[in-house]
Amino acid sequence: MSRTARARKGTGALIFATALSTLAACSSAPPPPTALQQGGTTGGAPAGTAGGAVAGTTGAVTVPVGPSAPGTTTTTTANGATVTTTTRGGKTYVTTTKNGKTTTTVKPAATGTTSTDTNPGGSALFHPNEERIGLTPDSLTMCAHAALTYGQAFGTKDTDFNVFWDALNAEKNGIYGRKVHVTYENDDYKPTTAVQAATACKAKGIFMLLGGIGFDQIPAVRNWAEQNRMLYVHHTATIEGTRGQHFSFSELPTVERTGEAFAQLAVAKFKNKKIGIIERDSSNWTPGVKAFKVLAKKYGLNIVADTQVANNKGSYTDDLLTMKNAGAEVVWAWMNALESTELLKQAKSQQYSPNWLMFPFNLTSQTLGSDAMSPPLDGVAMYPAYSKGDYSGNFSSYADDMKEFERQYAQYDSGIDLGGIGGDLLFLNWVAQKALYIQLLQCGKDCTRDKFIDVMRTYKGKAPSHSSCPIDFSGDGFHGSDSLNFMETYNSPSGKVNWHNTQLCVRP
Repeated sequence: MSRTARARKGTGALIFATALSTLAACSSAPPPPTALQQGGTTGGAPAGTAGGAVAGTTGAVTVPVGPSAPGTTTTTTANGATVTTTTRGGKTYVTTTKNGKTTTTVKPAATGTTSTDTNPGGSALFHPNEERIGLTPDSLTMCAHAALTYGQAFGTKDTDFNVFWDALNAEKNGIYGRKVHVTYENDDYKPTTAVQAATACKAKGIFMLLGGIGFDQIPAVRNWAEQNRMLYVHHTATIEGTRGQHFSFSELPTVERTGEAFAQLAVAKFKNKKIGIIERDSSNWTPGVKAFKVLAKKYGLNIVADTQVANNKGSYTDDLLTMKNAGAEVVWAWMNALESTELLKQAKSQQYSPNWLMFPFNLTSQTLGSDAMSPPLDGVAMYPAYSKGDYSGNFSSYADDMKEFERQYAQYDSGIDLGGIGGDLLFLNWVAQKALYIQLLQCGKDCTRDKFIDVMRTYKGKAPSHSSCPIDFSGDGFHGSDSLNFMETYNSPSGKVNWHNTQLCVRP
């Protein structure tokens, strides 16, 4: 979930368009401790638990006030706590941050003031004239930055990612009579281009910006969102670098938590084997490796080699040789799906077949075919597995969503092959969109940006759908998940090698 999203990652999957963060494809408990915002990390128990949609209750909402929120603001620091007092309209918001926890109390302001709040008693991040940008009586407009550059590699195009909204508009007249319009801007899987894409999205007058898969793009856009006061709901990214930010939210696990989950999987399956790491050389990926190593040390994993590779390096001969010479029996490929696929192809050509840990996409398993079963590949993801027409095993817990997904595509986009290399990418996107829809519906006919933030934050222990894990923002108020799904390749009923879940919603 918080996730956050729902490699759930950095891949051409990249188009993961809509609420990647809302994807909630596995959210459930507080995110890693706020110490991670300053570069630290923590460990957790090696064994996860399987879960499903869990009913929960809502509680008090933390309501940080943005640094440029309207009104008179004063900030004081004492005894390790930062207290910001903002008076706007008819209320005073007292926001206290201490030990990584942020809470806000709301009380009436001085007698005689007139309230301009559009969300009394709730979040107070946006100016009144910003609350309903992108909302009209008959439309709701959003935009996503995504790596459309890689769509061809997955056999998809941007219109393939709007089927959920197409069906919603045709069958339910949108949300409270508002037809949902979502467009996409290509971020080329690059930070600078992602900022340009976000700028182009904002120019369309959108209610919120959505961030597709991309560890490297999202931090740059988060910074842009602060400067542009844009509600930004994004996929998985580092918690490192978010201190002091107010406008960005993710319902998926962080990069740090994802790295930790890979360590949990390694502890559970390969504790007594020699482990190698081939990792992306990027400050936006490295925190995940740091978290992995902390847990690896705690539980005695034997890491024998670690190499860093540039984005789209191409040839991995030297890195594979390093792994072989070190005697690595398990290799964690901490890179996107396209790179991992090429890495494994080269490993097989060099007669090197360790156990592999990676982000699980059918692109990789179907491209490798039988080579993806000798031995089976292992994966960690923020999204649930998808294998067309298979409703057995762990698929059964969300078979209703799979069947509805397949019905909608048969009716509104029949030319796409859901059993092919892009089917699981489309499903994880659909799961995100369904979660976003349910939350927008809960936001109500009079929804505003601040009210939508409150809806996210009050999802404490609840799951939007059977294909999602519970969401919980009770940690820092901006990250809603620490749960991920463990997967393994298998010979699917279709005859193709796909991925299926081995554990759902694994927590620390």
